Amino acid sequence: MSERPDRTATRTRSGATGTYSTRTEVADVPRARAVGARLRVDSAARAAADVLERWWAAARSVVTPAGWAVAGWTAVGLTLGLALGWEEALVGGIVGAVLLVAAVPFLLGDVRYRVEFALERDAVVAGEEAGGEIVVENAGRHAALPGSVELPVGDALVELHVPLLRAGARWSERVVIPPRPRGIVEVGPAASTRTDPLRLLRRHLAWDEMRPLYVHPRTVEVPSTSLGWIRDLEGQAVRILTNEDISFHAVREYQRGDAQRHIHWRSTAKTGTLMVRQFEETRRSLLMLVLDVDPDSYRDDDEFEMAVSALASLGTRAIRDGREVRAVISGEVPEFARASVRALRALRVDAPRPLLDDLTAVGSTHAAMDLATVTRMVAEDDPGTSLAVLVTGSALAHERLRTAALRFPADVAVGAVVCDPASEPRTHVLGGLQLVSLGVLEDLRQLLARGAARG
Repeated sequence: MSERPDRTATRTRSGATGTYSTRTEVADVPRARAVGARLRVDSAARAAADVLERWWAAARSVVTPAGWAVAGWTAVGLTLGLALGWEEALVGGIVGAVLLVAAVPFLLGDVRYRVEFALERDAVVAGEEAGGEIVVENAGRHAALPGSVELPVGDALVELHVPLLRAGARWSERVVIPPRPRGIVEVGPAASTRTDPLRLLRRHLAWDEMRPLYVHPRTVEVPSTSLGWIRDLEGQAVRILTNEDISFHAVREYQRGDAQRHIHWRSTAKTGTLMVRQFEETRRSLLMLVLDVDPDSYRDDDEFEMAVSALASLGTRAIRDGREVRAVISGEVPEFARASVRALRALRVDAPRPLLDDLTAVGSTHAAMDLATVTRMVAEDDPGTSLAVLVTGSALAHERLRTAALRFPADVAVGAVVCDPASEPRTHVLGGLQLVSLGVLEDLRQLLARGAARG
């Protein structure tokens, strides 16, 4: 069975983290058509599930937990009363229905509050608290009674009690969002809440759009990526001979068409034959950063978070140095399609902020390809890669890590960062692979600085 790709598709997708590209391959195997049908079925099922989820979310936003309890009691009471003639249950069901119906009028009418919310910063580092300000204005012509305003913060809910506001009066309060782990936290929309006296039903009126708060991975300042462990100042010489470049290789006899400025006069005088300089072709170095997102490569979530932070540290440093850099992770591939589908996702590297935004949403997934498959696709996509750094966890066997590194051509310098809190931080060589073991994230700065000092 041939492993040659039969169909390759590259698509651009816009999401909460901006625009990113995903490359997908479907191998030339008989299962390709069946896999495509299965993927379409899964897509339709997800769309139906999204619709049901929106309906359920709408019902949950109106009915309180107490309201669900009364609704349940009403349904049970009416069923038992009508079906079995149980009068007490029937009365209880009728009372519950009356309470629910009586709660509806409290939700009608206009809300006089106008609510605005703004974040002080739309991005923080994991472990830092964020802040914002909420402003409530009475837009009515009469005084507004004390009420409440709710502000969703991810899965949590901040409830603020608004005092009595006269017509046109404004009230503001600073909101502190406690430290959150890495991820995108949806803050808002801020909404006023109206409910009945028994709090069976409630009405949320949103006054502002949801604002995403990016909780970036932690980073550390590392030495310039042109020094030390991954030294490469002037571009990397490759084993391709050319007549025009800066890396001198040897001299050879003059041939028609050679530039006269490259004639090597000393060799010409010795041999009596015109000799010209020959050069090794050099190229601008491309730094390739590959993050392993297979959870089987990590012993726990802390290792994976360290890996994300390590790649973020190297990537932001390379971008600030003005290097040509790419950062990639595995795309998600369903288990049933592993034999015929491969996907690669490229992160944005045009500036440090887009890279950090993309890494904010990256998570480990069992739908990811193994690291060796990822590096094979990377080597095919970017033959100009001169430096590659693989970032992974301690659960990945060294043999598999070395196999992944060997997917790159021989003229590509490959290094690996292994996040292993249980090991002693060190730099060593594994079968030609330069390996850096991190105990904590700060070890990255120290080990690369040590390498730069030796350089």
